[in-house]
Amino acid sequence: MLLVVWATLLHPLRHLDFWWHLKVGEIIVENGHIPTNDIFSFTEHGKSFVHQNWLAEVFFYIIWKVGGAELLIFVNTLLMTASFLVICAVAAMRVNYSRFHSLFMLVAAFSFALYSNLRTQTFSFLFLSLFLLILWRYYFQRGYRTLWLLPVIMMFWVNIHGAFTIGLITLILFLGNAAIEYALLRQDERSAILKAQFRQLIIITILTVVATLVNPFGVAIYRSVQQVMTDPSSQLFVTEWQSPRVTNPEHLLTFFIPFFSVLLIFTYSQRKPDLLSIGIFLLFAALGLTSVRNGIWFSIAVIPIAAWYIEETPLQSVFSRIFRSANSISRPKFTSIINWSILGALVAMTILLNPWVRPRLGIEVLRPSLIDPRIPVGAMEYIEREKITDRIFHHQDFGDYMIWRLWPQQYTFVDGRVHLFSYQVVRDYLDALSGSHWEEIMTNYNISYIFLPKPSRDEMLPLLEAIQQSESWKSIYEDDKSVIFQRLVPSVYQSSTMSN
Repeated sequence: MLLVVWATLLHPLRHLDFWWHLKVGEIIVENGHIPTNDIFSFTEHGKSFVHQNWLAEVFFYIIWKVGGAELLIFVNTLLMTASFLVICAVAAMRVNYSRFHSLFMLVAAFSFALYSNLRTQTFSFLFLSLFLLILWRYYFQRGYRTLWLLPVIMMFWVNIHGAFTIGLITLILFLGNAAIEYALLRQDERSAILKAQFRQLIIITILTVVATLVNPFGVAIYRSVQQVMTDPSSQLFVTEWQSPRVTNPEHLLTFFIPFFSVLLIFTYSQRKPDLLSIGIFLLFAALGLTSVRNGIWFSIAVIPIAAWYIEETPLQSVFSRIFRSANSISRPKFTSIINWSILGALVAMTILLNPWVRPRLGIEVLRPSLIDPRIPVGAMEYIEREKITDRIFHHQDFGDYMIWRLWPQQYTFVDGRVHLFSYQVVRDYLDALSGSHWEEIMTNYNISYIFLPKPSRDEMLPLLEAIQQSESWKSIYEDDKSVIFQRLVPSVYQSSTMSN
């Protein structure tokens, strides 16, 4: 658990997929309504846009107003830790939880650690974990009373994150399994209690589906989720929407190691998984193979199931011998003192890592900045101070913070809302970065400034190299993170503005 806690505490507020949500939350709280069109970019300004995450955005902004970045990181840690504890509770549902199971749950802990940055998706980790806990309790213990929590959870989930559809599909999978089991029973085995519980599950499923419509957009919420999942710009541009690669170390930790671990456990366990467990495995394996961002769902849903079967694999006897050997070693007289000292050190480390203490220590290895150090805050301050309002072509990594810091003084070219932007806009953006007919693109979009990250030791953006060799642009700002260029020859847009 400490792996999840420490990783989350150390995660700064990232440069992508957070800051624009915070700005939307501010707009909703201050103005009392949810925007229905794009108001942040100049490339898609006015285009219809569904703010499906509106409730999470309001939640983010309120927390920001109350306690700033520190409280946001702390709340994120609570959400991640609660999610992990819930899936541990699912893992302990059918077994006597032991050190062996705790060791295996490290597989899920690594996935959680790598997905621990604050996003609206974080809420879905907890909601899916709760859904699975409630549904598995019903499956094993016939605890149908807690099923009534599912529609209530769904009313919040549908207004927070698009992964509510995963919860809905999971519920329908449990219902389908219950229908198959009920159909296979002989007539004399279908007791009144079983019939009542099956009807209860049907009613809960219907109510949960109805609960998805309790949102400001009605049935259009489904079209919004479908558009995000199938958006060609996202597939082209966003790595996490692409299929995972086994050669990528991060993809190995978040999906392939959990996937092959579960596959081996199911294969070598003396007790084979039932139909529902196999169905859950296939569903979430398919999701994980579809895109990088879905790897975490596999760990949440399937790792706890594998924990039920791992004790009946050859690994159990191996680790049992190891643990017995460890227990047979004579312990020093001051064992309890040593244990309490270790516990004290772990607590002290957790205190040092908390967001109210860590920045004041100034220790680089502890990541003292609560805001992603890649964000060029100094350049944003320069743009704000110089009252630059003409159009800026900027790196996508800068777009989200530009929305938070500079809107409505500035509008973005592209930002973290990739599914908003047309394929042509994304294609032009990528072509410009690669240095391909970049001057034509700047002219077509009436760009007056170009805002790029400083080159790393390993690579330099072709666009940055091309601008430095051009006589039509000059550098007006530069620091250790970014550089801003201004067009020397007025653009078409500037000329028309001056004429007016």
